[in-house]
Amino acid sequence: MDRRDFLTVTAAAIGLPDDELFGSTQGDAVDDYQLALSQSEKSVPASLALQATDRNHRQAGGFIIPAYGFAYPASTAGEITRLGTLFCNRDSRYYHDPALALRMTLGMGYLEREQHPDGTIDLPTTNFHSPPDTGFVIEDLTLLYRLLEKDGSDPARQLIVRLEKFIRRAAGAIATGGIHTPNHRWVASAALAASYQLFKDPLYLKRIDEWLAEGMDCNADGEYTELSNAVYNRVTNRALMSIAESIDRPQLLDYVRRNISMMMMCVHPDGEIVTDYSRRQDRNTRARMNGYYIPYRVLSVRDNNGQFASMADLIASQARTIPNQVSLGGALPDLMLRPDLRHEKIERKPLPDNYSRIFSESGAARIRRESLSATVTSNSSRFFSMRSGQPGSAVLESVRVASAFFGKGQFVSEKLYSSQNEFRLVQSLEAGYIQPLPPGSGIPNPRWSELDHKLRERSHICRLQTSITIREIQNGFELSINSSGTDNVPIVVEFWFRSGGILSSRDGGEIISQNGSNFLTSGHAKYSAGSNSLIIGPCIANHRWASLRGAEGPIPDAVPLTMSGFTPFHHTFRIVAQ
Repeated sequence: MDRRDFLTVTAAAIGLPDDELFGSTQGDAVDDYQLALSQSEKSVPASLALQATDRNHRQAGGFIIPAYGFAYPASTAGEITRLGTLFCNRDSRYYHDPALALRMTLGMGYLEREQHPDGTIDLPTTNFHSPPDTGFVIEDLTLLYRLLEKDGSDPARQLIVRLEKFIRRAAGAIATGGIHTPNHRWVASAALAASYQLFKDPLYLKRIDEWLAEGMDCNADGEYTELSNAVYNRVTNRALMSIAESIDRPQLLDYVRRNISMMMMCVHPDGEIVTDYSRRQDRNTRARMNGYYIPYRVLSVRDNNGQFASMADLIASQARTIPNQVSLGGALPDLMLRPDLRHEKIERKPLPDNYSRIFSESGAARIRRESLSATVTSNSSRFFSMRSGQPGSAVLESVRVASAFFGKGQFVSEKLYSSQNEFRLVQSLEAGYIQPLPPGSGIPNPRWSELDHKLRERSHICRLQTSITIREIQNGFELSINSSGTDNVPIVVEFWFRSGGILSSRDGGEIISQNGSNFLTSGHAKYSAGSNSLIIGPCIANHRWASLRGAEGPIPDAVPLTMSGFTPFHHTFRIVAQ
C-alpha cells in the first residue's frame, strides 16, 4: 500500500472525504514539509502579537502568556526558535526578514536578562533557579543554533555569538544541577548532549552518563514512569532521540521504538489518544498525537517500518483536516535538518485496529474492534471508558462506582486482573470504631492530635468487598458489579457521557433528572451523538442520592446517568454500540 492509498483508507476510517484529507495538494503524496511550513508561518502574526516590544517593559522581548499576563524563558525560547526556523528557511516568506531578526534579537535580550548568574532560569509558575527547566530551554536553543549556523547570514552570526554564551552558561548549570521528575533526567541529558555536539565539553558527557547509569524507566509495555501519553512520553522520546543522535547512543532509540509501538494501540478511531491512566496532569484529558510525528517519521525511515510511516501519515492527515487541534509546525526544524524525511518511499502497512491488549506493568488494557474502542484501567476511579464510530459520535468518558462506606467508598482497584476477554478489578475496605485509650498511655491530654491512637483497640469492624468484571460482548461490553460485606450501604454506578449528545430511554421510560444526575428506574438508557448511540442497561434506581459522601464530584463537560442501590449489590450492565 502506497502513501496515498493509505491516506484514502484513513480518510474513510475517520469519516472524511478524500478531498478534505488531501486538500489542494496534487501528486502522489501530501507534502508534510510544505504543511509544516505553512502552519508555522500562519502562527507568526499571533506569536509576534504576544511579544513585549516596549523597551521599558519589565519583560521587554519576552512573549507574554495570556493566561498568566507574564512571559517566561521556556515559552520565549520556543517562540524565537520558531521565528528563527522561518528566518533560515529559503522557502518561507519570512526568509531573512529583517523584522523577524529584530524580534529574535529582542527575545534573546529577554532570555539573557532572565538567566541567573548560576546559568539557570525560572519557570515562574512553579520552579526557580531550575536546572531541568533550563534543559527545556536549551533543547530549543541548540536547535536554533544549528539552524542559524547553517544559514550563515550576518544576523544569524550575530545571534549565534549570544546564543553560545547563553548555552554554555546554562549547560554548566545543568551539568551540576539536579532534577525533580523522572523525565527531567532525560531532558537534562538531551540538553547536555546537544550542547556537547556544539562545544565538546567533556563535563557534559560525564553528567549524561551519571543519569543514564540509573537505568531507563521504560517498562515492558512501552510506557515511561509517568504513563503520560499526551505530554511526557513526547518529552522523553524527543530527549532520547536527541541523546542518541548527538552523542551516538543508538541503543536509546530502542525505548522510543517500544513506546511508539505501544502508542499505536492507544489511539481511538477518531484520532484522540488514551489518557485514562496517566500519572500526570494529562490524565483524563482530550489529546491527539501532537509531538509524535517526528519519532514516527524518523524511525520509519531509519527502520523501513511501514506501520510507523502510516502513523506519521495519520498525524499529518489530522494536521491538515483539524489544524486547530493538530499541527506539524513544531516538526519544521527537523524536516529542514533531515531532508531524507521528505523523500522517503516506504511501503505503508496497516495500523492495528483489532486487538485486546493488556498492559500489565501499566495497569491498563486496551480493546479495539475497528470503530469500537475501550480502555480498562486500575489505580483510577474512572476505570472504564468506551466509544464507537466517527468523530462526534457518542463517547462514554467514564464509569465510576462509589459507596457511602465510612466516607471512603470511591471504588479504585490497585490491580487489573485479566483472562481471555475478561478483566477484573477489586477493592476491599475495612472501617470501625476506636475504644478509649488504656491507662498509662499518656493521658490525660487535651490535644487529640497528640494522643497515641495506635494503642486504641477497635470494635464494630465493618468490611466491604467490591469486584467489577468487564467482559467483551458483541459490539460492546458487559459490566458485572458485585459489592457485599456490610448490608444497606448506599451505592451508585455512574456513567458519564461526553456532552453534546442526547440522553433518553430506549424503552419509553422516563428519565428522572434529580440531585445533579439522571436516573432511569428500569429498561435501557440510550445516549446518542453524531452517527451512533450507546445503549446501557438494564437500569436500576433504588434511591436518588447522586453525590455520596466521600465520592468524587461531577466530571466537567459530561452528562451523567446514575444507577443506584444498596448492598448487597449484584447487577450486570451491558453497554452496546449501535
